[in-house]
Amino acid sequence: MNILLADDHLMCLDGYIAALNNPSNSYTLAYTCEEVYRLLAQGVVPDVAVLDHDMKSFEEKKLRSGIDCAKYIRKHIPTCKIIMITAHEDAVLLYNIRRQGVLDALLVKCDFTHHLLINLVVHTIEEPYYSESAKKAFKQLTRISTLLESKNREILTYLAAGFKVSQLDDLVNLSQSAIKRRIGKMLQEFNVTDNQELVRLAREQNLF
Repeated sequence: MNILLADDHLMCLDGYIAALNNPSNSYTLAYTCEEVYRLLAQGVVPDVAVLDHDMKSFEEKKLRSGIDCAKYIRKHIPTCKIIMITAHEDAVLLYNIRRQGVLDALLVKCDFTHHLLINLVVHTIEEPYYSESAKKAFKQLTRISTLLESKNREILTYLAAGFKVSQLDDLVNLSQSAIKRRIGKMLQEFNVTDNQELVRLAREQNLF
């Protein structure tokens, strides 16, 4: 089996090879997005690609991350099984990775085991596989997105514009007590203690 391993940390690459522990495999290593591109241009045709998300970009070909490399591989080698292993646990980032629709498996590093990697590489993946931390992140984002229905987004928009809570009842057509209840639930869900931090986090995650 021809396996492309791409990660900017040599220790990770060595760890994946040790985990797979199969001398019949042929490994090709890359440390940057440019190296991934060059290897494929040279005729390397992997059966499996194991990619990190964060690697040095290759601006010339607009390969800025592992997911861009995954899309490139999927386009040019559609039969390749693509597995992404990332240290990121941010729900929005993981969701954005998933919605690209090019991965066979997404594994957060804290969920990594030798046995899991072997199973993903060796066995057929009928449906995209997501590790437990990734699935928890998706559920969290779904819960937050549901929480931020249109009326709550209105409240956040006005708070971001500098309006005080006491000024919002006529603007959003809710009572002061209802507005405060909604803000309280959002503060709890985002695990913050003040409105400014709530607005900042929601804006960072493009939720309004």
